[in-house]
Amino acid sequence: MQTEDITFKITGRDAKKLNEFQKLHDGCLEGLAGDRFSYSFSPTSLGMAITVSCSCGQKLFLGNFMDHDEKEVDMSKYGPLSQTDIENKKFEEDAFRILQMESPRICMIASARKQTFTMIYFFAVGVACNADPRISKSILYIYSLDKYHHQTNNYTGSERENIELFFRHFKQKIRDEIEKYDCDNKALLEKLYS
Repeated sequence: MQTEDITFKITGRDAKKLNEFQKLHDGCLEGLAGDRFSYSFSPTSLGMAITVSCSCGQKLFLGNFMDHDEKEVDMSKYGPLSQTDIENKKFEEDAFRILQMESPRICMIASARKQTFTMIYFFAVGVACNADPRISKSILYIYSLDKYHHQTNNYTGSERENIELFFRHFKQKIRDEIEKYDCDNKALLEKLYS
């Protein structure tokens, strides 16, 4: 079996955008492998989709399938991510992961079991263990303590009512958090406001 070299090129307007992106990220630290940028080339039926990722977490999307109506990219949106930007992005990804479990179908795919309140609750608590503290603060825990340390059960309804209560509370707390900054995660916003 003969193998051929496979090469990918970034040319034309994409090369100009890439140069601008690289200049913006000139001060970013190098990654673990000594690289600052990584490149992903994904051939599609519409053309080549290219993702350039900086070690800071910022991504630039390029590709010849966008050339027919692509306007100039506003490079002010592609600058290096600050530590706060990185934390907000992680927070949004973790919140979205929990919100996906609201769909009984996705729960079934993820766990090969019917959606239950217990499964959703422990999944969310598991995500919160390694997530931004804002995730933990957004979960309505099974028990609450009043100022006299008396325990109150927060979930006293049916299975469906408890699931709805969990997500209603979680969504409200996440909305409160993302209103403190400019969130542009469309998938998360759609889940929160639909």
